[in-house]
Amino acid sequence: MSAALTAAEQAIIAEEQALVRDVQARLAAHMAEVRTSSDFDSELLALRDQLQETRAEDHAMLVEHMTRLAALRSAQDRERVFPADPSNPYFAHLRLTDVLRGRERVRDVLVGRRAFIDSRQGVQIVDWRNSPISRIYYCYAAGDDYEEVFAGEVQRGTVDVRRTVTIADGELLRVRDGDTVLVRTADGWQREAASRSRLAGGVGSALRAPGTLGGKPDDRLPEITALIDPEQFRIISGARSGVVIIRGGAGTGKTTIALHRAAFLHFEDPRKFAAKRMLVITPGDALRRYVAGVLPSLDVAGVAIRTFSSFAHETVKRLVPALKKRKPTDDTPIGARRLKRHPFLLNQLDEVVLAEARAWDSAIAEAGGDAVLRAWVSRRNLPVMVRLERTREWAEQNAQRAGLEGSRRVALRKVFDQARKELGDPVETWAELLTNRSRLAAGLAEAGADYYQWELDQLVNTAALQVDDPLDLADFDASHRQGVDGRDLDDGDIRGRLDVDDAALLMRICQVKYGRMTGPSGQQARFEHVVVDEAQDHSPLCIQVLCGLVPEGGPVTLAGDTAQRLVLDNGFADWDELAERLHLKAHVLPPLSVTYRSTRQVMALARHVLGPLAREDAPRDAHDGAPVELLRFAEQGEAVGFLADALRSLRDRERRASVALVARTPEVAEVYYQGLKRAQVPGLRRVRRQDFEFSPGIDVTDVMQIKGLEYDYVVLLEATAGHFPRTDEARFQLHVIMTRAAHQLWLVCSDTPSLLLPDDLVGR
Repeated sequence: MSAALTAAEQAIIAEEQALVRDVQARLAAHMAEVRTSSDFDSELLALRDQLQETRAEDHAMLVEHMTRLAALRSAQDRERVFPADPSNPYFAHLRLTDVLRGRERVRDVLVGRRAFIDSRQGVQIVDWRNSPISRIYYCYAAGDDYEEVFAGEVQRGTVDVRRTVTIADGELLRVRDGDTVLVRTADGWQREAASRSRLAGGVGSALRAPGTLGGKPDDRLPEITALIDPEQFRIISGARSGVVIIRGGAGTGKTTIALHRAAFLHFEDPRKFAAKRMLVITPGDALRRYVAGVLPSLDVAGVAIRTFSSFAHETVKRLVPALKKRKPTDDTPIGARRLKRHPFLLNQLDEVVLAEARAWDSAIAEAGGDAVLRAWVSRRNLPVMVRLERTREWAEQNAQRAGLEGSRRVALRKVFDQARKELGDPVETWAELLTNRSRLAAGLAEAGADYYQWELDQLVNTAALQVDDPLDLADFDASHRQGVDGRDLDDGDIRGRLDVDDAALLMRICQVKYGRMTGPSGQQARFEHVVVDEAQDHSPLCIQVLCGLVPEGGPVTLAGDTAQRLVLDNGFADWDELAERLHLKAHVLPPLSVTYRSTRQVMALARHVLGPLAREDAPRDAHDGAPVELLRFAEQGEAVGFLADALRSLRDRERRASVALVARTPEVAEVYYQGLKRAQVPGLRRVRRQDFEFSPGIDVTDVMQIKGLEYDYVVLLEATAGHFPRTDEARFQLHVIMTRAAHQLWLVCSDTPSLLLPDDLVGR
C-alpha cells in the first residue's frame, strides 16, 4: 500500500477487501450446494415411462407425483438463477446498528444490481432499484440516524458505515467513504483528488443560463447587448433584405444575434417591422419560452414565436378549411418520413402542379377557342391560380374579339369555375404527389437519390392511408372510444392524419399555386421578417416554405450549425448547397469566430467526438474552465449513488446552479431520474416534453429535448459504446450534449466507454 495513506484509510481498504473475499466464498458455497441437489429430471422421465406400463387406475397417483416433482424442479431452477455476479456482486456497503425485538444488532447490508439474500450463508445483497432498505444508502450519510418503514413496520437505527465500492473481475478497485476516495493503481492504493468528485464554481458563468429566467421578482436578464462583439454587430445591422444565414459553433451567439437582428429591424422601421409582423421559429417549446423572455427585454413584445410543427399545422388548417378535422401525427414510418423530407420532392411538386394545369388545355381550347388557349399558354410562367385569373380577365375583356358570344361565353365561365375549384385544391395535389409510385421512382432516379425500394413502398402506402378520411368516432359514446388498454381507438392510426412534413408540403403547394401563402379560404399568412433558429434541423422544403412567408426580397434570418444536427434525414448538410438548391439570394456569412458559452476544455472534447465531421475553421474559445471528467462505475446504481452525493453537495453550496443530466434515450434518463428521486436529491425535475422550468435546479432529460439550451453543469449519462457507437448520429448527439455545458462537464459510464471518446480521457 502507498505510504501516503493513513492507518484509518489502510484499515478501510483491508476491511473492504476481506468483505469482498467473504461474499465471493459464500456465493461459491451456495452455488456448489445447488449443484448437488436431487436430479428431478431423471425421476420425471422414469415416472413418464411407468405411465405406459401401469394400469389406468394408477395414472392419477402417478400424475399427482409428477406434478409435485415438477414444482420442486421449478423451485430448484429458480435457485440456480444467481442475480449476484461473483465478479461484481455489489457496489455499496452499509453497516447499520438497529434494535430488533428489544435487542441491539449490527449488520452489514450490501447494495447491488440485483437482490440475493441467503441467511444460511450470511449473504444479504439488495436491489438498488426497488429494495426498501436501499433507500438508506441513497438518502443517508454515515453517522445519520435513520427511520424507515420496512414490511409495514417502522425501523430506526444508525448508519455506521456508508461506502461505495468498485469491484471488477472479482477485484476491489475503488472505495469511497465520505469525502475520502481510495483508488487502486499499478503503484498500489492511493488517495484520489477530492476535486474530481465535486461540481463547483459555475454559478453565473453562463451567458444565458436557464437560471437567469423565472427566478426571484428582482432578477434581471443580463444586458446581453453589451456582449455583442464588432463582428456580431455588423451582422445585426447589415443588409435589411434577403436571406442572411448566420453560422457558428455551439455557444458563438447565433440565437442572440438573430434576435438582435429582429430588434434592430424593428428599431429602424417600427411600422414595417412591427412585432406582429415578425415570426420566430424555434426547435422546441423550451427555446420558444426562452425567446419569449428575451425579445421583450430588447423592446420587442408581441412577436409570434412558434415551433415549426405548431406553426405549420395551425397555418395549413387556416388556409385549407377541408383539413380542419385532420389531427396531427408523429407516427409516420421512418422510410416514408425520410423521403418526404428529401429535396427531390421540390421538383416533383412543381411538375405535378404543371401537369395539373396542362390537363386543362383541351377543355379551355374547346370552350374558348384558339385565342383563349394562347392567352392561357402564354401565361404559363405565372402561379397557376394567378394564371387562371389573368386568363379569365383577358377573356372577359376580349370576349368579342375572341368570338366569345352567348352560350360559348357561358361554357367558358363554367370551365374556369371548375378549373378554379380543382386547381385550387392543394389536398388533391398532395395526394397525387405522394401516391404516384412511378412518378416518385422516376424523380428519385433523376435526382440521383439513394433510396431503398421498401422506403418508396412505405411512402406510397403511408400516404394512401393519410389521404383517407379520418376515423370518425362521432357515433361512439365516450365509453366506447377507448380500447381495453385505455388508449383512444384512433391513437396511432395515421388514417386521415397529417405529419409535420405533410403540413409543409401542403403549405408549399399553396405557395406554388397561389404565388403567396394563401389557399382556398382566401386567408393569407405573411410576415415582414422571419427568424429560424437551429435551422439545420429543418428540411429544405420547410426552409423554402418559411422564406416564402415574406415578400420577395424581404429579410429572413437563418441561424444554425450543421455540426449540431440532430435530424440526419432532413435532406441537406451544407448551407451553400441549400441556398443553391432553393435558388435563394442568400448572404451565407463567415462562421462566428468566438465561442462564449463553453470552456476550452469542453469544446476540445466536443470537437474531438465530431471527428471527420468537425469544421476546419473552428471558433476560438473565450475562457478556461474545469477539466472534463470521465467517471466510470461498475453499475448504474453505483453511478446514481455517486451523483446523488455530488448533486446534494452542489445544491447546498450553489443554490442557484443550473444542472442538466442528459442521456441519449428517454429510457436511460428515466432510470437515473427514478434512482435520484429515491435518493431524495433536491431540485430534481424530469423533463420529457420540453417542459423546462428555466429556474435553478436539476433537469434529467434526453438529447432531443435539450437542443439550444445551456446549463452551468452538464452530466452526460452513459457515454458508452452501446449508446454512442461510431456513427455520424452519435457524433452529433455527443457534440450537442457536451456543448450545453457552460462551466463543467462530467461523463458517466457504467459500461465500456464510447470509442468516440479520446484515449487519454478513457485511459486506453
